[in-house]
Amino acid sequence: MFRRINNITTVFIMFVVLLLKTGWSQDSLSFTVKEAQKYALENNYDVRNARLNIDVADKQRWEVTASGFPQVTISAQYQNLIDIPTQLIPGEFFGEPAGSTIPVKFGKPHNATYGISVSQLIFSGSYFVGLQASSIYLQFSEQNHRVTELQVQESVAQTCYLILVAEENRAILNTSLENLRKTHAEVSAMNQEGFTEDTDVKQLAIAVSSMENNISSLDLQIDNAYKLLKMQLGIDFDKKVKLKENLSELIGRTDVNDLLQHPFEKEENTSYKLLLTNQRLADLTLKNEMTGFLPTISAFGRMERNAQRDEFNFFNSDLDWFPTTVVGLQFSWPIFSGGQKIFKIQKAKIELKQAELQLKQAGQGLQLQYDKAQADLSTAYKKFKNSTKSRQLSEEIYETNLFKFKEGMLSSLDLIQSYNQYLQSQSEYMASESELLSAQNTLDKLLENY
Repeated sequence: MFRRINNITTVFIMFVVLLLKTGWSQDSLSFTVKEAQKYALENNYDVRNARLNIDVADKQRWEVTASGFPQVTISAQYQNLIDIPTQLIPGEFFGEPAGSTIPVKFGKPHNATYGISVSQLIFSGSYFVGLQASSIYLQFSEQNHRVTELQVQESVAQTCYLILVAEENRAILNTSLENLRKTHAEVSAMNQEGFTEDTDVKQLAIAVSSMENNISSLDLQIDNAYKLLKMQLGIDFDKKVKLKENLSELIGRTDVNDLLQHPFEKEENTSYKLLLTNQRLADLTLKNEMTGFLPTISAFGRMERNAQRDEFNFFNSDLDWFPTTVVGLQFSWPIFSGGQKIFKIQKAKIELKQAELQLKQAGQGLQLQYDKAQADLSTAYKKFKNSTKSRQLSEEIYETNLFKFKEGMLSSLDLIQSYNQYLQSQSEYMASESELLSAQNTLDKLLENY
């Protein structure tokens, strides 16, 4: 009996644990840098908004197109003339003295009209230019969406690198703290036996306290960096996010020589294409203002039926409705508008010139950014190589000095000095890793190499 109860209890506990694990996995997400970038392309707020802008531009294109289709309107009107309009007729028409007038009321108190009207645009310069502009604006929105994607990919990668560098630094500091505490305990024991001085114990205690403060500060930085990453990914702050790569893997996949030899064509850069499209829109704006001097021609037709009654009996099919049918052409040609159109054209010409200058400036700026990014990557790679060697040497020096200190051949001050030198080399190494990945990230964005 007890064995059966124990079995049931075991199964129940395993079931609860399974539920907890399932719940945890649903609230926890882990990414590589590439996976985080891919996730951001679907869920980042800026990317989603840019995607919606494409939909808006597409609907706007159809809105402009539809304005050239036939326009059909059905209308109906009812009027109850409480006071029928009165007109004055010369009295001599009815044999009255000359100069006299007779008030006469025309019409019925109940009036109704219904009909259908159709209009079709035949020619409008603004319409044809608008069709071109709406298509190009759709292209502009698509390119802006791509620029936003690149910006988000760059930001996500940069935040991931920041987190990975900080986490690796924390791991190193935790190991150093453990070693420091161990050394402090050993020196304290030796001090109690009279083999070391009180100053040595205090120096190491200060170092332990300083290291604990550094780790606490680093924990806070990592927590804030993860919050930034969650916002970039479009993830709620209450969800767990973890990066499943390390810096060694990322740097090991970095082919610096290939990046430095990669050709750069500014015409293939989406930011440059965006400004080129903006120039085309400015050119169409100028054309649209110039078409303001062209005529507009449209055709129209209208069929109506109206009835006038003494009573509200419009649904009586035995009574007559009187038809009116009209077809025609409408021609509109603006001749003079006080010079307003001329000034609009002059303004559009200036804006077109501005767009051309922006495009030229952007081309030079992109080339300058590329040259600088290449130089930064080359410099960062050299720093990384040198800092790797320096870290190795400083670690060896510290290990040697630690051995000498334990043997009584070195003072605690010299030990702390070599330890600080080791920490400094670690910090420089971390900075060089961050600088190398950041330089690669900048170049990847320019080359759209994500």
